[in-house]
Order: sequence, then C-alpha cells, then structure tokens
Amino acid sequence: MFASSLVYLLMVSTVYLFNPQIKKAEVLRRCLRRGSFLLCFTAPLVHAAEAEQDSLIEIKDEIDQLKNSYEDRIAKLETRLLEIEKKERADAQKIERVEKQVQATSAVAVHNTAKLKTVKEDLTESNAKMIKLELEDNEITRGFTFSGYFRSGIGTDDSGNSLEAFKAPNSQSKFRLGNEAETYVETAFGYTFPELDLPDGVEFSIGLRPSYSVPNANSAKSTFSWREAYAQAKGVWAGQKKATFWAGQRFYGRFDVHMTDFYYLDMSGFGGGVENIELGDIGDLSIAWLGGSIDKLDSNGSTELNGVSGKNSLDIRLSDLSVPGGKGMIWLDLADVKDSLKPNGSNVQIEGAAGAAIGFLHESKGFFGGTNRAMVQYGVGAAANFKATEPDYSGIAPPSDQDPLKIDYSDVKHFRFVNDLVVRPSDQWSMQATTVYDSFDTGVAQSGQVDWFSLGLRPVYHLNDYFSLALEAGVDHTRQKGGDSGEVYKITFAPQISPGKDHFSRPSLRLFVTYAAWSDEFIGKVSPQNYGGDSQGLNIGVQAEAWW
Repeated sequence: MFASSLVYLLMVSTVYLFNPQIKKAEVLRRCLRRGSFLLCFTAPLVHAAEAEQDSLIEIKDEIDQLKNSYEDRIAKLETRLLEIEKKERADAQKIERVEKQVQATSAVAVHNTAKLKTVKEDLTESNAKMIKLELEDNEITRGFTFSGYFRSGIGTDDSGNSLEAFKAPNSQSKFRLGNEAETYVETAFGYTFPELDLPDGVEFSIGLRPSYSVPNANSAKSTFSWREAYAQAKGVWAGQKKATFWAGQRFYGRFDVHMTDFYYLDMSGFGGGVENIELGDIGDLSIAWLGGSIDKLDSNGSTELNGVSGKNSLDIRLSDLSVPGGKGMIWLDLADVKDSLKPNGSNVQIEGAAGAAIGFLHESKGFFGGTNRAMVQYGVGAAANFKATEPDYSGIAPPSDQDPLKIDYSDVKHFRFVNDLVVRPSDQWSMQATTVYDSFDTGVAQSGQVDWFSLGLRPVYHLNDYFSLALEAGVDHTRQKGGDSGEVYKITFAPQISPGKDHFSRPSLRLFVTYAAWSDEFIGKVSPQNYGGDSQGLNIGVQAEAWW
C-alpha cells in the first residue's frame, strides 16, 4: 500500500510539475508535504503487517530502499524546483529588460524623428539662406520679381482657313475656350530696392509690364504695348502701415469673368493715388485719380485701340466690408470727358460732360468648394462705361463716309449685373458659370441703346492629376434699338493637360473643337471672313495658356 501511495504521489507531482498553468514551486511543496503525510499514515499499517510475517527484516530493508529512493527523488525534485524558480526569475528579469528597452527605443525613435525633422528644416532653411546670400553677393535677382501671362496656339475653320473667333455683334465679350485666334503675351517685372536698407514694413517698388499681341497664327503684324509702368511706396505713413501710395500707369482694381475674359470693372490707366487706408472695423479706403487711356490694347489685350481721347476719373473704393454671406466693396467713380471727334476711330462726335457711377461687389467663399462673385453697377454720363477710357462706339457708329453720330454724354446711362461662379463639388469635377445682363443707352433715338444678355458654363472633368476634359457652352443675346437682334450659341470640347485638379491649374495645353450657330439677322457679322454667308461654323485647333 505504501508503494502504491508513493507511486500515486510521484504521478500527481509529475503532472503538476509539467503543467504550465500551475506554479511549479508551490505544487512541489504541496506534493512533498503530502508525501510525508502518506509516509506517516501508512507506517502503522506496515508494522502491523510485519508482526504477522517472518521476514520483517526484508520488509524493513525494502522500506529503507523505498525511503532512500523517495528521498533521492525528493532531492532531485527540490533541485529541479530551484532551477525552475531561478529560470522564472531570469525570465521575469529578461521581460522587464526588454520592456525597458522597447520603451527606451520608442522614446529615442520619437526624439530622433523630431530631431530629424528639425535637422531637415534647419538644412532647408540653411540652404535657402546660403543660396540667397550667394545670389545677393552676386547681385542676381536681388529684389527682383517676374510674373506674367500668355495664350497662344493655332486653329482653322472647316476649310483650313486661319481661325476667326465667334462673337455676337454688340456683345462686350465672347466665350473664350477654343475661340481665341490671337497670341497675347504679358511679362511683368518688379523691383523692391533691397539696397535701400529700409525699416521693417517700409517698401519701395516699381512695376513694368510690356506686352504684345498677334492677331492670329498667319499674321506677321504684332502690336507692342507698355501696359504698366508705375512706382509704389508702402509703410511710409506712420499711422497707416498698410497704406500704399502709387503713381504711373497700371492695371487698377480690375475684376473679370475668366471664361469670357470680360472685365466688367477696369479703371486701368495713367494716374496715382493711395490704397488700403484702414478705417477701423469698417474696411479699407482707396482713392485714385486716373486719366488718359490705358495703352494701345483693350482690357483683354485682343483688340488694338486707335486714339482714345482724354478722360479724367476720380475712383473711390471702400473694400473688405463685412456683409452677410461674405465680403463687400462699394465703388464710386466721378468722371469728366471733353468734346471729341471719332474716339477710338469710331465715326461719332462727342459732346463732353461730367458723370458718375456706383457699384456694389459681393464675394462669398466656400460655396461648394469655390467662390461666387456678383456685382451691380449703374452709371451716367462720362462714367457710364465703368472704365478709365471712353466706350467703343463702333457697334452703333455709321460708316466713315457718312456724318458722325452725335452723342451727348448728358444723355448716356448704363446698368449692368454680373455673376461669376466657380465651384468644385468633388475631386473629379470643377465648373465655372457666368451670367451677365447689360443695358447701355447712349441717348441716341434711332440706334443708341444696346441690350446684352450672356449665359454660360464650363464644367471640367479631371481624369487624374494631369488630364481633364473641358466643355464650354454659352449663349449671347444682343438687341440694338432700331437694329439687329439675335443670338450666338457656342460650344467647345477640349481635352486638356494641366498640373493638378484645380479649375485654374496652369499651364494648360488643349486640343479643341468649337461649334457655333447664330441667328439669321447676324449672318455676315459673327465670323465674316470664314463664314460670312453662313449661320453656323466649326473651328478646331490647339492652344496653350499660362500665368505665373
């Protein structure tokens, strides 16, 4: 019985010993205590059996052997127990060291990442400073800026003739995508005089903008013009650090609809003034005196002007106004025109007078990821055309061999509403849309009033970061009192390559196909050279456009 109990004890001890879910040291201690208990419990039974047997000595020897064997196994188990406890302590210490190493490594990694970023920034800044110093030491581009714009390409009609644009008679713009025949280039140069060593916030600068225009790809004639030549001084007014004084010839406060290249407010010209006088929380005030003409080219650079007569304007603007839904600007123009004959080559005789114009511009951002800009304008007399130059009367003027059309500026009035919307509802889509209503009345009873309505949109689908598909559709309706009335419909499809998915990503390279149709009243007036006897036409071509 003792032997069987001992065997049972050894089996249980072995099971508990090699079970990973049970602490080995505690198990062995229990087994040892249980083994001692069994030995004590079974001893009387063994002695009772020995009293009845003759071979007590043999049994005792057997018990001694078992005891010795048991003690030997106990010793081995205790040694194994010590080894296990030692290994557990070593494993625990190893785990602790690994955890500390991981924590230390993570902290070092975070530190090194931050340090690496700082080092990169320092190196980038250091390199930039070094390059800047090298450039300054060599006086290369120090204080110099360069920007510009150009469009250029080639197009033909369905017979291979040079492209001629589709434009409604008496309209003040055209839908331009795939509908521009000219090459037009502006190159703007600026200089900020860094050698003057002026205090912080004080800056003197100049701007120069030469440009030229070529009617089409088959023309050898080009028109060169200085569009800007002016100087500025900023930060010289102690109480108005943002205020900027200027004088010369410049583009001044222009607003346009890009898809039609229509400048609905363009007071560019020769003159001078001060901009951005802060009026507390109200807004910024700008005042300018503008006189003469702009240069040889009209606002968008596509048409050469011929002898624009003198005109003086006082331009007053209150901008950056906080209004519901966005920002606003109030514009006021006071102007005077002298008597003149045939301004801009038109066969009209001008009886000069003073005049005034007023306008309100509203701009809201964030509308479907874009911007909406709307403006209402009304003017009378010399200020009625919302420009620093006189209007182009060629649309209503009689032929040069007839008596000039007499226009009295006291009778001239003009109303205009413009809305220009650019949205980006998704990563793949962007769109521009415009609406214009314009009514210009010269006061001439027979043919002096022209009403113009324009509506169009240009959606663009961006295939990826570089390729896109543009579609531009628009209609212009014009009605001349006592004259023609009708519409010009135009649609263009243009695959494009440009750097990015923004609607105005440039440079843009295009292949275009343009179709136009117009009312019978406009036959011979929309595209007179290529489609003079037709009421529809087709142009194809390629074009590049860029600004920087």
